Amino acid sequence: MSDRVRMPGVPDAQRDPVLRRYPLRRHRIPVGPGQLSIVIPDDRAWLREGTWAHDVLRGKEPPYWCRIWPSAVAVARQFIRASCQGEANIFAGLRVLDLGCGLGVPGVQAAALGAALCSVDFESDALSFAHWNAKAQPGCLIPPTTQQVDWARGAVSGSFDLILLSDVTYHRNHHMPVRRQIAMALADGGCVLHADPGRELSTHFLSQQRGDFAQASWQRATRFLDRKAEVRLTLLARTATDLQTWCDRLCVPTDERTQVVPLLPAIPGNHTCDQAAPDSA
Repeated sequence: MSDRVRMPGVPDAQRDPVLRRYPLRRHRIPVGPGQLSIVIPDDRAWLREGTWAHDVLRGKEPPYWCRIWPSAVAVARQFIRASCQGEANIFAGLRVLDLGCGLGVPGVQAAALGAALCSVDFESDALSFAHWNAKAQPGCLIPPTTQQVDWARGAVSGSFDLILLSDVTYHRNHHMPVRRQIAMALADGGCVLHADPGRELSTHFLSQQRGDFAQASWQRATRFLDRKAEVRLTLLARTATDLQTWCDRLCVPTDERTQVVPLLPAIPGNHTCDQAAPDSA
């Protein structure tokens, strides 16, 4: 990103009625030859305040959304790699769904490259940050949209070419709702990009997809601030041809793929999307 372009920062974000409720800081995430500039909650200060603790004690999930995780950074960097090494304007007009977006780093990067981004999360404040940062990017030419959805009960509206799942399958209870959303929202010829730091439950999620999707996985050593991880990136597509097309688009060379899983034959009466998720491991 050119240093000549003034990126909106904390003073600009403080004018937003939602963002200004948080202590804020600006991050410049190294992505390829440039940086992705975003404004996020200062989680160190906010977590110390402890105003979220009461909700957690009542059973709500901790506020994981307010942090930038290595999986999200790995996806953003893969997008930059594709835009630098692949075909020109690969993301221009691409319909991208960032499901369970949190702060939305991968979706923000896609929007910065010209994608038509839809960010989806249950947390309305997370959506406010994802939307603000996406529309602040100089390369964002298509107004980004958001949907607040409880994926266990509701449904994402629309059809998308690329669905992003950045570290959202860490809990078994997420698996069936996420699979249901994919089945409804993925366009013909589309692809899912799943990212996780090699979690056992995420491996289980991917194995559940083998009757519906061909898959290709590769690794990215990812470091950001004090967090580092060996991130597993996995593309899932309904046909082997679509999978190869997306591997080419996102610049995933054959020699980098650590695992390629072909589409398994369907078993009559055992369609995975119709099964209930188990309650325990």
